[in-house]
Amino acid sequence: MNNTCRLCGESANLIPVTIDHETIHLCPECREEHLKQCSDCDEYFLDDENDYAVDRNGDVYCESCRENLSFCERCEEYSDGDGFVHIADLDEWWCDSCAENHAYRCDSCGEWSSENHGDSDTILCRGCFESDYYICDDCGELIHCSDAITDDHGAYCRSCYESNHSSDIHNYGYEPSLNFQCADDENGEKFLPYLGFELEAGGLSSASERNDVAETISDGEKTFYLKEDGSIPDYGFELVSHPITLKCHRELDWETILKTMSGNGMRSHDLGESSCGLHVHVSRNCLTSYKWLLIDWFISKYQDKFETIARRRETHWARFKKSNGLPVKDVYGKSSGTRYQAVNFENRNTVEFRLFRGTLKYSTFMATLEIVDALVHWARQLSISDILASKDAFRNFADYIRANGLYGNAVHYLKAKELI
Repeated sequence: MNNTCRLCGESANLIPVTIDHETIHLCPECREEHLKQCSDCDEYFLDDENDYAVDRNGDVYCESCRENLSFCERCEEYSDGDGFVHIADLDEWWCDSCAENHAYRCDSCGEWSSENHGDSDTILCRGCFESDYYICDDCGELIHCSDAITDDHGAYCRSCYESNHSSDIHNYGYEPSLNFQCADDENGEKFLPYLGFELEAGGLSSASERNDVAETISDGEKTFYLKEDGSIPDYGFELVSHPITLKCHRELDWETILKTMSGNGMRSHDLGESSCGLHVHVSRNCLTSYKWLLIDWFISKYQDKFETIARRRETHWARFKKSNGLPVKDVYGKSSGTRYQAVNFENRNTVEFRLFRGTLKYSTFMATLEIVDALVHWARQLSISDILASKDAFRNFADYIRANGLYGNAVHYLKAKELI
């Protein structure tokens, strides 16, 4: 018979204890510190010889009875398995207390989630939110897909869409069927230069004001259409014309449209040098590749004068090309990998003149169209050798404009800029 403590070896004041049908002796100190009694089966065990567990209430369970408990992966405590829930997004089991205080039960599917992807009124797991809900791009409110209005530009609640959006203003990627228009007396020219412009204007204080202007000037997209453009300051739009010849542009009432826009508080030139542009597209097939090279080279060579004409210095939206010692044919009149050039050759069917600052002044607007049209017709009749022989290519171009009766607005504009 062993008359010493099983754990510390002391021989005084020993107390016999039966564990697994075996009687052992423990001193009072070891009994107090290491002897445990299972709250489930009432059996005794030593804590250093048994893989026991203690639940959230402080009750002790031996290794065998511990199998009846569940372990919370959040608070890392054991408790009765009947009070556990599955947290789907983490694939974890949490006790009911942790679930109640730290998880969310989806109002749509009933699953528990560690995060609420809805709002204070609607609890949603990620899956239900992504499949059935949107966030309004205007007001930021949560909306069910059945109540949302979507387009290529975003998703909106009905209230915001009706207040802030107009059927007259399309998203930025809108591309209608083009309506080519020319004047009745222009059939003699083999390849007519069709001019289509993009005029950016903004400066209004609300979407409703912008929508009212759009509705007032709209002509049912016969000669132009309107688009959203995120680069325009404040509330505004981009007015895009169909491809129209210069003579036909003169016959249209652009003056009234521009006055209506400015009269209702819209601005273009006055919003800053880099804010709003007036881009003019010309049908690419009206000139040969060589002639387009000539125009591109000419504008870059006389950058200072064309910055005066454009009413703005070079911007990151419209860079002038530099040859940097390369052959002319390798730099000008061709794609350069970016559309942000003063003369952009990235489009398949048009060449885009991006250098001009926006304007709502009719005479300046028409002078811009006339100058672009003049560039095309002037280049048709000349070669680089002709220009070089003139010693001053810009004077040659200015003389061509002055001698042509079609370009009255351009003549007045160039005189005002002291360029002729």
